[in-house]
Amino acid sequence: MQASDRVGRRMKLHDLHVLMTVVQAGSMNKAAAVLSTGQSAISRSIAELEHTVGVRLLERTARGVEPTKYGRALLEGGTAVFDELRQAVKNIEFLADPTAGEVRIGCTPRWPPASFRRLSIGSPGAIRA
Repeated sequence: MQASDRVGRRMKLHDLHVLMTVVQAGSMNKAAAVLSTGQSAISRSIAELEHTVGVRLLERTARGVEPTKYGRALLEGGTAVFDELRQAVKNIEFLADPTAGEVRIGCTPRWPPASFRRLSIGSPGAIRA
């Protein structure tokens, strides 16, 4: 079985989320607090990811953790994965409710944001400028 097949079958989004949280928090203990779980569950998720991809993802130091070059590569891909999933969920919401949607308008900074208010169909807070 090729590495990409192994990763596709074994990598869990939860474990990827845990890795991202650990790096953002700077330590496994802090990540455990953020995720309302135990430090052992965090360590288990990281170990599972490292086993799946076959490389060390974090450098553990006295000050906490930092991603290795492999960890940074996985974090980059993880960010893209979660961005795509968020967009897919938005698309599903739009498909499920034909009256919902998002319109983006590009303009120069001189066009005052107040101009957007005239375009509003929904609630006034729905327009972000």
